[in-house]
Amino acid sequence: MIFCNLGSGSKGNCTYIQNNGKALLIDQGFSLKNLTSRMDEVNLSPANVSAIILTHEHSDHIKGAGIFARRHKIPIYMTKKTFQAIDPKKLTKVKVEFFTSGDTLSLQNIKIKTFHLPHDAADPIGIVASSGGRRLGIVTDLGAVTQSVLHYISDLDLLFLEANHDMFMLLNGPYPLQVIQRIKSRVGHLSNEQSLDLFNRISHNGRLKYLVLGHLSEINNDAQIVRELFENTKTENTISYKIEIASQNSPGAVINI
Repeated sequence: MIFCNLGSGSKGNCTYIQNNGKALLIDQGFSLKNLTSRMDEVNLSPANVSAIILTHEHSDHIKGAGIFARRHKIPIYMTKKTFQAIDPKKLTKVKVEFFTSGDTLSLQNIKIKTFHLPHDAADPIGIVASSGGRRLGIVTDLGAVTQSVLHYISDLDLLFLEANHDMFMLLNGPYPLQVIQRIKSRVGHLSNEQSLDLFNRISHNGRLKYLVLGHLSEINNDAQIVRELFENTKTENTISYKIEIASQNSPGAVINI
């Protein structure tokens, strides 16, 4: 399988997964022109995309999904609760396929296991994609680490994990108290420390080869802080894995697992 995060943050999110030439998008929060440009930058073709899977209905994850699906005549997969939370105009003339959180989808020879995430959306999900014995997980937009989440991501080759905010920067930044409380809540976003704790709880088996950290706040976080935090843990525990920090403004590396 091939993994590439095409952008991650509050202004837009989209991740590309490919197997045997056919690809899926997990979320699509960019304009058609922007996403096409990002894909061109890393030599990925929109024509290979056969479907979009939406993790939840927030605008930074869906705002470009409808236009991409119409342009390339592909379906969008989502739960019914997510569908009901989206303005129908955004999905005009789009084929929508429903699944229930907890289902396993089989798309382009990729098995997609879906599972619930704690986040302030109608029916937010994480996913584990597997093919040919390789497994990758996408776990962003969650406010707490549950036993269920740990169960599904405990045995992966690649993990795309949220590290949204540095707690000191959040508490001392420009956001109003109500927004700070929402971000810190069990249905908000993981702090760097929470993300690190989650990682430490699942990294002991030695299988993980790639850790991609994403959904960093542009206001309340810093990529260097995140990298140093996880690199220090890597050194202390002599764990062998590669770290990538996903960017809001450009696509990340194309990773073959």
